[in-house]
Amino acid sequence: MENTRHYDNEMLFLRAEVSKMLSLVLESFELAVKSLEDVDTFIADKVIAGDDAIDDLNRQIEETVYMIVARYSPQSKDLRYAMTMVKFANNLERIADLSCNIAEMTKDIYEKNIKINLIKDIKRMFGICLQMIKDTYEAFGGKNIKLAIEVWRRDNDIDNLEKIVNSSVIDGICNEQFDKRLAILYILLARDLERIADHSTNLCEEIIYIETGKDIDEFI
Repeated sequence: MENTRHYDNEMLFLRAEVSKMLSLVLESFELAVKSLEDVDTFIADKVIAGDDAIDDLNRQIEETVYMIVARYSPQSKDLRYAMTMVKFANNLERIADLSCNIAEMTKDIYEKNIKINLIKDIKRMFGICLQMIKDTYEAFGGKNIKLAIEVWRRDNDIDNLEKIVNSSVIDGICNEQFDKRLAILYILLARDLERIADHSTNLCEEIIYIETGKDIDEFI
């Protein structure tokens, strides 16, 4: 009985740590977007500085999972949950890294004194990615399979918008008034946002697998 209570506490701690990491990653992305929109290097530096805490939390989650498996030998759904948390945390860590990329873009824009006016399709990508992360957070906390599937489906919207952005950049290069320095920035930004969406869909796939033991292909 004592061993069972300790095990339950460890699993609760693991879930709390993953939830904390999700919250930090969401905050990091929100700040990164704001830094770029406002060309605010102070906020950009805050995003970059905060990445260490997210990396540390990722390692802590991995160590907690390995400790739980070694000490308690969980079975079935509990084992699936614990091991999947490692992949879950790794995807979150990658979203945080991509948020740092956006923050670095902010600093580069400021240092090169580039006048930026984000095109509407990139702004749409920002909004969709932000909502995907928020809804992933909610799906994880509420064990909401339906919401996880909805988030997963939104990845197509991001993929299509990335293509539109790339096409717009090609058109812009042909315009003499277009600042050519923005071309690479827009392409890299759209690519990073597409990757953030991919990691969000990975997270949703893990949520579905944790709760059902099935791949998302069985639900779509």
